[in-house]
Amino acid sequence: MSPDIQSALNRILELHHPFWKDGSFWIFLVLGAAGLYFSIRAFVEARGAKRAATEAGRTVKLQTITIELTEIAQKLDRIQPEIPFNEARDLLSEISRRLRRAISPFAKEVELSEAIEAARQALQAAQKSLKAVRPADPTKEAEAPNAVYYAIEDD
Repeated sequence: MSPDIQSALNRILELHHPFWKDGSFWIFLVLGAAGLYFSIRAFVEARGAKRAATEAGRTVKLQTITIELTEIAQKLDRIQPEIPFNEARDLLSEISRRLRRAISPFAKEVELSEAIEAARQALQAAQKSLKAVRPADPTKEAEAPNAVYYAIEDD
């Protein structure tokens, strides 16, 4: 081996010392471990925050549904025996639309499926009952007073 190569190799071997004896290695190791720890901790807290946000969203959704159903119940309470067919039809359409919009976010909820199905069946029954008393001649609607009210009362 030529003396130049030999001297270059000797200088390289003299420069090489174990990396763990260098202070910068330990500084980067501690900082890297701290970064990993805080990353894992942030991930766990983000998962908890996601769960909390989902629950908060569900609560807000339930409050909105409660308000909507309360308004529907108030409209139903105002139905009077003298209600004409066209008002009953319009009211039933509005209630049907609002109720379907209110229950649609919960359509796949297993624990609510029976209540949702009961609400849908009640709407269908009310529509069927209302169609049964539809006057052929609107001017003769007064000949059967309260017929519309009694037809939809049970539904």
